[in-house]
Amino acid sequence: MAGNINELQDLLKRFKKPANYGVIDDANAVSEEADYSCGDKVKIYLKFENGKIVNAMFTSEACLFCNASASLITDLVKGKSIEEVSKLGESDILRVFKADHKSPRYRCIVLPLKALRKALKDLKEK
Repeated sequence: MAGNINELQDLLKRFKKPANYGVIDDANAVSEEADYSCGDKVKIYLKFENGKIVNAMFTSEACLFCNASASLITDLVKGKSIEEVSKLGESDILRVFKADHKSPRYRCIVLPLKALRKALKDLKEK
């Protein structure tokens, strides 16, 4: 039960003041995704050095769920290789939000993951 409370508190903090919000001026990869049905837009910035993502940030014009997801994802990828981050799936993120593919906030929650996947593709191609 305590784990659920900690997860909820973490999400509420991310809703109110998302971590990693901002621009990385010397990012190796930048990717933007938008969901025009709801108006959410998110841009992911990745800084890659020595085989690892050393920094990840985002900017957005999005709802609280999308911002919280982007904040969580950018925290999760720091210090990891492209291969490790590539294994991050929708179910991993949805689980944190206690949501599934039928959730009304599904698209908001996974939009940052889509942007991350595009950015990873850019890194792999470089």
